Amino acid sequence: MTRSPEELRVVMLVANEVTNDSRVRKEAAALAEAGVQVTVLGVSGNGSQSREMLDGAMVVRVAVLFTLREQRKASRKSRRDWRPPLVGYPNEQAYLARAYRVQAGLKALKADSGHAMQAKKGELGFKLGVATRLVRRAGWQAARRGVLLRKGLGNQLDKPFKSAWRAWDGVNHRITWPARWRRVHPEAIDLELAFGDLIDQLEPDVVHAHDMHVIGVAARAAGRAKLRGKDLKVVYDAHEYVPGIARYGARTRKFIAAWANHEREYIGAADRVITVSSAIAERLEQEHKLPRKPTVILNTPDIPESVEIELDIRAKLRLPAEVPLLVYSGGITAVRGIETAIKALPSMPGVHLAIVAVPTPNQPAVDVLRKLAGQLGVEDRMHYLHPVAPSEVTAFLTTADAGIIPMLRAPNHEMAMPNKLFEYSLGGLPVLVSDMASMKEFVTRTGIGEYFQAANSADLAEKAKLLLRRTDSYRERLADPEFKQEAAWSGQAERLRALYTEMLGRTQLEPVLDGNSEAPGRRLLVGPVNSAGQGYLLATALEREVPTIAAESLTTDGGKYDFKVHRTGTATQYREDLRWQLSLAAWALQNVTHVLFEAGRPMFGRMPGQVWDADVPMLDAAGIKHGLVFHGSEVRDPARHRAKYKFSPFADRGDEITARLQAANDLIREHLAEYEGPRFVSTPDLLEYVEGSEWLPVVVDADELASTVPVMDREVPVVLHAPSMSSLKGSAYVDPVLTELDARGLIKYQRVQSVPHQELMAMVKDADIVVDQLLLGSYGVFACEAMAAGRVTVGHVGDDVRALLPTELPIVEATPDDLGEVIERLVAEREEARKTADAGPRYVRELHDGRKSVEVLLPFLGGR
Repeated sequence: MTRSPEELRVVMLVANEVTNDSRVRKEAAALAEAGVQVTVLGVSGNGSQSREMLDGAMVVRVAVLFTLREQRKASRKSRRDWRPPLVGYPNEQAYLARAYRVQAGLKALKADSGHAMQAKKGELGFKLGVATRLVRRAGWQAARRGVLLRKGLGNQLDKPFKSAWRAWDGVNHRITWPARWRRVHPEAIDLELAFGDLIDQLEPDVVHAHDMHVIGVAARAAGRAKLRGKDLKVVYDAHEYVPGIARYGARTRKFIAAWANHEREYIGAADRVITVSSAIAERLEQEHKLPRKPTVILNTPDIPESVEIELDIRAKLRLPAEVPLLVYSGGITAVRGIETAIKALPSMPGVHLAIVAVPTPNQPAVDVLRKLAGQLGVEDRMHYLHPVAPSEVTAFLTTADAGIIPMLRAPNHEMAMPNKLFEYSLGGLPVLVSDMASMKEFVTRTGIGEYFQAANSADLAEKAKLLLRRTDSYRERLADPEFKQEAAWSGQAERLRALYTEMLGRTQLEPVLDGNSEAPGRRLLVGPVNSAGQGYLLATALEREVPTIAAESLTTDGGKYDFKVHRTGTATQYREDLRWQLSLAAWALQNVTHVLFEAGRPMFGRMPGQVWDADVPMLDAAGIKHGLVFHGSEVRDPARHRAKYKFSPFADRGDEITARLQAANDLIREHLAEYEGPRFVSTPDLLEYVEGSEWLPVVVDADELASTVPVMDREVPVVLHAPSMSSLKGSAYVDPVLTELDARGLIKYQRVQSVPHQELMAMVKDADIVVDQLLLGSYGVFACEAMAAGRVTVGHVGDDVRALLPTELPIVEATPDDLGEVIERLVAEREEARKTADAGPRYVRELHDGRKSVEVLLPFLGGR
């Protein structure tokens, strides 16, 4: 059974950080616009995994270890560092260590001589000592000469060794056979190890491999899917003609041939191949004997909307409109031919050249350009700028006079139709390009600019002068609607969706028209714990009190007590199910404006040791505000509690629960020190443990908890004790006392644990006395529920906590020392007990029915 387009899942792979790869982003957006769930797996540049919504797609940047690549580098270095034994030192540190040891020995010998001179006791003994020291001195001097000799021999031998390795590399890197990619580019396997399991977890319908680095990853994922009985389609997106990649630096013939071999091995496994130009499509079809010609998806930008930017390129450079300005925007490498343009400037008086350098003008390659401009005396007409956001490129460049693409000759360049060609032209800029075949044909056919002979600065200068004299005529052609349709991304996006439709045998994928395209109103997500139903009750109270704010709760802890909640996930999904995690994150990033983390846990999946701040960079990038709410033991410091309370449940430092909670507290507190968002605590005692926090009172449903059962009317009152965690609530003290009173017939003791919340509340409403906790020194949800039901509520609440409250707390004070006496007094003095019980519902409605909590939370949410 096929799924609807909304259920279609696509995983895109790319060996970069995604952000600056416009083709990847545009293609992901083109599919996401049609309701496809798109996940882009890229490589993290800082070694930490991150998630972000970009253009409707979930981008996951994976921390790729590149272990095999680094091991290859280490092995290569080890081979080149080898020298014959005792000839030279393996490294500078080894030489210095030996030289310093010899130096220290000589200094020690000198000190020994001084001590011997002062302590001269016998002629014979002194002479023997002198002889011994002379021998030692000769030995150390010989060692010093040996160190210098070994170092010198090493230096002499170093030169022929290095020369030999250079000669070997010069030959080896020209040999294009066999050029085994597994040996030359083990990073292709590193990418498999990083991406493979994630693809399997996401269970996509299509895996779309961008460029040759990841085609093997995609092909192997499809093979594994077949073992599961699934037909996983593979799309290979050839961004360039791999055998024709320009050679420079580390890009040797063998380097290029190895990547070409990697492509050749796996391209046949692709269900569809797409590429960036007709010339490349023809070469791929011929060379790999593909069953169908690759589909051409030009790397064009869309017709620019009226993007508002603070400064365009002229304003940024403070150049008047009459000053001729050429611009180059893109990567800075020797094969881009920028030096040709700089060398042409002396022949173009008054013309300025701006370089928008990706990723930054602060790089060695730009320093080379600066030096050349200085040598030619044109540095005053050269400008170097940081790139702008992809959506702003066209608007930023539009006030220049022309865009240049001075590529040098290379097989791949002959077939290239670079993105900047369309960025320039759709921004209304005439173009000046080197005579690479594909670009020359396009510019000549459309009449949007001029071409010059590659690497010929004189020809570039002549054609630039011609172009600058006739910019109006070129701009007329650029404004032609037919040209705009050919050059705009919207048409290419339709072609991509059509390819997917045909490949999958589905109805046509079309952009989903969203009638609610405006920015979402305020929506709060609380989770992922829903502790005692607090997330749900807080969200419900917020929507009731402020209808303009939407709120939802999330739990991933399972339904042990069956509390109400809006969204659920299992513990397994929370820890291991990437698909569930990304689906939740994608929904939140597109619909949520505020996030409240419960208990210091991350919202969108948790790896061991992670806390909430693992999600913070993603939320910050999306402009989503966030805060924390703590409910209890996750932040109640056992050490401080132990020092303060006589009957602290954390008295035994070696207790397993105490040790676990202490470690969790220490971790939370460490991360809290760096966190700048708001902090809330749901019980007043926690204000002491979380610096800078605000009390966000627990919420209960006072109406639902109201009881018509009379209190303390039975001859034998029912006393209920229902701890969520016996060790923390003091059940070891409660049980024997209440059991003994029950045996005497004074009370009927009802002891329950781990029952569904609804069932427990029925018991609370029917009880006379509810014993909450005797050890923690505060009160929480269960005590509020008992008070809301009009039951006599007993517990230990410290004087300092009671002093924080705005009104008197109707909880009868009791400790392990006096619980029996307190219960007996309540049974004996029933009228007084009823008064206390009657005060409970009033107290709860004043502080715990949600209104007070909403008022506390509103500043975080932006007010009413």
